[in-house]
Order: sequence, then structure tokens, then C-alpha cells
Amino acid sequence: ADTDDVHEYAAKLGFEKVSEQVIDECKSAAVLYKHKKTGAEVMSVANDDENKVFGIVFRTPPKNSTGIPHILEHSVLCGSRKYPLKEPFVELLKGSLHTFLNAFTYPDRTCYPVASTNTKVTPIILVTYLLLSFIQHHLL
Repeated sequence: ADTDDVHEYAAKLGFEKVSEQVIDECKSAAVLYKHKKTGAEVMSVANDDENKVFGIVFRTPPKNSTGIPHILEHSVLCGSRKYPLKEPFVELLKGSLHTFLNAFTYPDRTCYPVASTNTKVTPIILVTYLLLSFIQHHLL
């Protein structure tokens, strides 16, 4: 897609461009957008890699050392109203054409990355991850 079209589409969705940068090391163009209403940030990185990569990151600074963010990471991937499976993450691992699918908990954030070379499968995995993560994080 043309860069101007992407910026226009982002604007229609309520995002404004914050910055744009070329990353020579990986021959990529990165654009950071911020949603005007919610403050959510989205980074678009365009390059010639055949993998289509998506990741969602939540700030999860712990209040204590009980491991709640890590427990939450696993709970998020245990289903939702739309995906009432015991372990939809395991089903995604078994049945989709992904090249990478995982989740990570860091001291201050939790990440849910996914990559696939199959452009038909990538949106399905993306929607599944979004529904699982947003619904579960919203409930807490």
C-alpha cells in the first residue's frame, strides 16, 4: 500500500503519526502512531520480509513479587467467550501456519508476538490474539 494511503487510513481510525524513521540495519521503514482518544500506540514496520509479524504489548508492572503478570500471561491464553476452548493457544500452535507464536513476561510488560508467511492465516491469528488478550486484560 502507498504510504500516504496508510497514513490516511490510520487517521480515519483516530490515529495521528508521531514519528517516522528508516532503519537501515533491517531495510525497514517504521512509523509510530498514537490513538487520539485512548493513547494506544501502534508501530508499523514495513520491509521486504516474507513474514507478517504482529505483537501486542501490555504494561504489567507488578505491585509485588507474587508473579501475577506471568500468571496473567498464561490465563490470557486460556480462552474467552468467543474462544471457549480450554487452551486456544495450544490449538493455534497445532493448527495454524505460523512461523512464530509465543508470549513473554518481562518485569514491566507482557508481550504476545506472532508471525506467519501465510497472509490468509495472519489476520485470523491476529484477531484471536487481540480478543484473548484484550478481553482478559480488560477484566482485571
